[in-house]
Amino acid sequence: MDKVTVTYIKHSGFLVETKESYLLFDYWEGKLPELQYDKELYVFSSHAHHDHYTKDIFKLENKCKKVVYVLSSDIKRASSFWKKAENVLFMKPHEEKVIDACTVSTLKSTDEGVAFLVKTEGKTIYHAGDLHWWDWPGEPEEDNKMMERQYKEELESLKKESIDYAFVVLDPRQEESETLGIDYFIKNVGARFIFPMHCWEQYDIIERYKRNNDRKFLTGQIMDITGQEQQFILE
Repeated sequence: MDKVTVTYIKHSGFLVETKESYLLFDYWEGKLPELQYDKELYVFSSHAHHDHYTKDIFKLENKCKKVVYVLSSDIKRASSFWKKAENVLFMKPHEEKVIDACTVSTLKSTDEGVAFLVKTEGKTIYHAGDLHWWDWPGEPEEDNKMMERQYKEELESLKKESIDYAFVVLDPRQEESETLGIDYFIKNVGARFIFPMHCWEQYDIIERYKRNNDRKFLTGQIMDITGQEQQFILE
């Protein structure tokens, strides 16, 4: 089986390298590894928030033999830098597009934009963007209940999927509610390898979550991210 390399860039930014291509998710800041020019590069941006999208992604235009940008439709309104790029596709929630060897489906975020489900080279990759159970301390109970309902409704479509690599929100700002979203994902969807993200570089939350849950949930391995540029070589 071909190896896949996952590089943690920063925050929710990850680079997935397969045999034939690179898939870059929600890059906005941090150091990218050197890219092999003979591979294709697919750049995914889930929404226009500054911690998920930057105009600098368009500087990657000539880094590989082919570069394709797959952007949430809200970026089309929020930015004009994409107009200079050669291959740009915009996706709304609940769409599916076949892009070369990739089949890309979107879910509707509970914040802004979309989440991505990408199938390529026999692998299935899920990147949540800001699709998450945003239960905030001090917010009205009805608002938090609405967020719970919307999150669970969106994840229904993932229950039939066999996901290899999942990038899922674990945000320490939510205090006692910080694990609700990732707990629900692991229990109801699952993936072979689960990467907590959106942790604002508070990596101790990942170590703590992994320690408390690795033996409890049997649907996949929780990856222990400890710093930027960390690489994971997986099957």
